[in-house]
Order: sequence, then structure tokens, then C-alpha cells
Amino acid sequence: MHKRVQWGLFLALFLAVFLVGTPLAGASGAGTFEEILNYVQEMHISNPQKEILYDGAINGLVDTLDDPYTVYMNPDEFEDFSNSMQGTFVGVGIELVPGESYPSVLRTIEGSPAEKAGIKAGDIIIKVDGTDIFKESLPMIVREIRGPDGTMVRLTVRREGREDFDLEVLRSSINLPTVRSELLEDGIGYIEINNFGSSTAGDFKDALTTLKTDGTDKLILDLRNNPGGYLHTAVQIAGNFLARDELVVSTVDHDNKREAYRTQSEPICKDMPVAILVNTGSASASEILAGALQDYGVAALIGDRTFGKGTVQTVIPLKAGGALKLTTAKYHTPNDRVIDHMGLEPDIQVLSPGLQLEAAKSLLNPPAETKVTIAADGTEAIVNGREVKLSQAPLQQGDTIYLPLRFVFEALGYRVDWQSSDDSIKVTDTQSEVLFYPGEDGQTLSGGQVMMGTEPLLNKMEVTYVPLSSLTFLNLKVQVDNDRITIEK
Repeated sequence: MHKRVQWGLFLALFLAVFLVGTPLAGASGAGTFEEILNYVQEMHISNPQKEILYDGAINGLVDTLDDPYTVYMNPDEFEDFSNSMQGTFVGVGIELVPGESYPSVLRTIEGSPAEKAGIKAGDIIIKVDGTDIFKESLPMIVREIRGPDGTMVRLTVRREGREDFDLEVLRSSINLPTVRSELLEDGIGYIEINNFGSSTAGDFKDALTTLKTDGTDKLILDLRNNPGGYLHTAVQIAGNFLARDELVVSTVDHDNKREAYRTQSEPICKDMPVAILVNTGSASASEILAGALQDYGVAALIGDRTFGKGTVQTVIPLKAGGALKLTTAKYHTPNDRVIDHMGLEPDIQVLSPGLQLEAAKSLLNPPAETKVTIAADGTEAIVNGREVKLSQAPLQQGDTIYLPLRFVFEALGYRVDWQSSDDSIKVTDTQSEVLFYPGEDGQTLSGGQVMMGTEPLLNKMEVTYVPLSSLTFLNLKVQVDNDRITIEK
């Protein structure tokens, strides 16, 4: 455990129990703290420095709030934080989110040392240079991972399905543009926002203006794995789509005081069809922007339910240096939705990451036909004429061909839900519903009727596969020709 955390917990414990075997008299306060501080300085065998004790006490105070988003940043940590919001820093190129005990990797930056070393989204970091980081604050962990350009850091990684392992990663200067754009086919523009930094609103408007000049009349806005950033940046970006003086978000503080944030400019893309890609890594300012455009019916959300960080942090620079990032309010969407711990429900649920972009394209430019073609031994599929990476190839057992259930049905435009009440899998669209029950004797229900002679689902390596024969219950046209499987809706 980090020394500052040790001292923070040490001092917090002293405030609650015994000092030199004697109960503390009266309520603890500033006087008691000074008394304990003096005893520790004068008598503790380690002869601790006063600056370390103060730093630990501050972190101990913040920890009592049980709020992972309220943190104290010392001067060096505050400088790193400010640089990261500008998109420039020295590090390994990973974005971390707090976990119950250890942080997890939200994403790795493309081309970064972390990506080259093999770190993946979902990995859990448990040690830095051999030191366990159990329940350390996120800024402290980030500080330990970062360091001088050109030096190495050893990260111990916990990944599902294998034993913990170490990776040596080279620290280097990371320049992370927060906005990336390109013109896709059929007049669709694509803009990805990595975080909401100080220059993001201007960069976004420039990218959007360029796309419009190039012929864009529909837009895909990618907010997947975007952890957020400045609230004002989200409000400014919303102003590209909403009329002047429209409410984007409201904040409510501990005194129930409400503050409204409204657009301040004329929109440059009013009435443009917009699809927003979201997932469980879309948080904070991402949810403010997505929630506002969803509430006004300006955009459809496609993907997975968002993270649900519905609180606002105020960064308060301190006189002695450093800063306090303090949770000061909860925010409400224009329709007064409070999404803290709940997130935003997508309008179109697509949990297969490789299909989310294709779902957005199909929404903005509906295909003439819905057709999926899969090579029996391949890793790619053709969905409505476009290649999509296939994470799980089809399987064959005896004469039965099995297809990855979620991928196939979501590619065909169905919604797939696992129902915890009875472990069934529900596949639905606007006209039909099929329930699949797992297990050797699992039944298939179509339109509420049990379908006789059905083969059971197959579960392998935590992936559920559906037998090809079961697709006929949804009136799908299935053709197997030269090891290629084609399904038409």
C-alpha cells in the first residue's frame, strides 16, 4: 500500500480508537488532530516527515466520503491532470476507471506503448512496479504509472481466463487528439470524441464543418469508451444541433439549488439525422451530450447502456498548490432524468461491438434487404453488403451447424436479451418474439407456442450458439452453399 494511504488510514484510525492505550476524550476535532500529529511526529519510530503526514491526512479525509470521483491532487498530480485535459502527457497510453478494489483499463490509446505491450480493455491493474495498489485512489495510481519519458514501468495485470502476469511498458510522450473524423459512404459523416477536453468543442465544430463541406448530410457520433471531461464542452457541442437557448443539462447541488446550462449559439446541423454510438464506457460529459440529444429526439442512441456517472465534479485549485476535485452536484437531462448509477438506455440495443457501427449506418441509410453471410470456418461476415469482423466462428457438431446467437440476431436487426428470472434468451423485433431456454432439454417458444423437435442451444467458452435449424422459427430464409451460410430476413 502506498505510504500516503498508510498514513491517511493510520491517522483516521487514531481518531476513532486509542492513543497510547488511553481513550480520546470528547469529540475529535482540529485540536485532537494536532495532538495526534504531534505524538506521531515526536514518538513514531519511522520519524515521518510532516509533509507526508499532511498529505496522508488529506487523502484519509477524502477517503471517508466514499466517493471515487472526489480526490485530492498534489501539485504534480494536478499538473498531470491539466495536461491530460489538454490531450498531452507522458505515460503508457491507457485510460483507467476506478473499480471496487483495483482500477480497470477502459481502453488503450491506438499506437501507444500500452497497446504495443498487449494491454487490453477490461484488464485489471493490480500492481505497479511490484507494489500492490489495492484501494489506492485513481489519481495516485495514474501518478505512479506515469513518469519520466523513456523509462520503464512494470504493470501486473489480472485478466479473465489466465493467471496474473507482468508487462514491462515504456513510458513516452502521448499526444491524444480528442476528435477524429472521416467521411463514410452514402453521405454519412463519422466523428469520434475520445474525451471532452478544453479544445474539443472547437475541434468538433471544425470537423463537422469540414464534413458538411464534403457532402455529409447524416452523422454518426461515436462516444463509446469516452469517460467524459468538461461539462461546458458537452454543452457547447450540443449547440451544434439544438436551437439557441435550449436547455442541455441542469445541475442540482446539496442545497437543492438548480443551475441550468443552455446553448449559446445557432446550430450548424439542425435537422441532420444523427446516430450516437454508446456503451458501458460512455460516462459523465458523454452522457450529458447523448442524454440531451436523445431527449430532444435529435439523435438515436445505439449500443449498450451507458456507465451512469450522473455527478459533476468541481476542480478547486488550492493556495498551497494542487487541487481538490470535489463532487458538488448531480445532473439532470432536459427531460429531468437522473441517470446516476443507472445510465442511458439505448434506443437500439446492439451489444456486439463490431455491429454497432453497422447498425448506425443501417439506421441512417436503411438497406434494401437484410442479409448476413458467414463463412463456415471464417472470422468475417458480410452484413448488408459490408464486411464485419466475426468474433466467434460457426461450429459444427455432427450434422448440426451452430452460429453465434447474439451476433447473428443483432446483425439481422433483432434485440437479444438474457432474462435472469429464468435464464432464457429473448429475441425480438417489432413483429416477432422467440424465447430460447438453455440446457439439454431446453425449449424454444415462438409466439408463445412450444416448437417441437428443436435442438438445444450450445454454450462453449461463455458464448451461446444457436442451431441453424432454429432460425426458421422467425421466418428467416437460410441457405448453405459451398461452406457459406446466408440468412435473409
